[in-house]
Amino acid sequence: SLDRVSVTDDRGVRRLREVSMDVRAGEIVGIAGIEGSGQHELLRVLAGRLAPDTGHARIPVHTGFVPEDRLRDALIPAMTLVENLALKEAGCARGSVQWTSYEARTLATLREHDVRSTGVHSPAGALSGGNQQKFVLGRELEGSPEALVVENPTRGLDVRSAANVLSELRSARAAGVAVAMYSADLDEVLEV
Repeated sequence: SLDRVSVTDDRGVRRLREVSMDVRAGEIVGIAGIEGSGQHELLRVLAGRLAPDTGHARIPVHTGFVPEDRLRDALIPAMTLVENLALKEAGCARGSVQWTSYEARTLATLREHDVRSTGVHSPAGALSGGNQQKFVLGRELEGSPEALVVENPTRGLDVRSAANVLSELRSARAAGVAVAMYSADLDEVLEV
């Protein structure tokens, strides 16, 4: 939930001006707009990754985020899938790392989301773009988040992978997740 949220970027340009909106459990809110019109900042505020300059944002603790540039903002290509899954909890996990638990969780993510790989220890950069996207989406859906924010979720994907990703978003909605989705493709926003 956003209440009169405003955000100014590093160059002093106001990107969001008093935006108010709610995304409820079990619904997908589609966001459309011209590239560069503030959707980047809006999604990061909704995902809890950017604090607003003014206004209030109420973001669930368990909010998944799938950025449009998976190789820059969601994965470290040289690291294994297990290590990339563990990144989700970076900064909030305490104690020693239970790698066997992360291996099992990674394997479950690969199976549940039909990610084609050579195994949990393969580097994330070795996956095709569609499999990288399915992995990131699966990682963010792990543990049943209350909310999910996705940015251009099918950009650069083949038709089959894109259909799979959109199906995953609908399944999340059906499971009670509040989903906020931006796509530069207006037809895709209307379809979902």
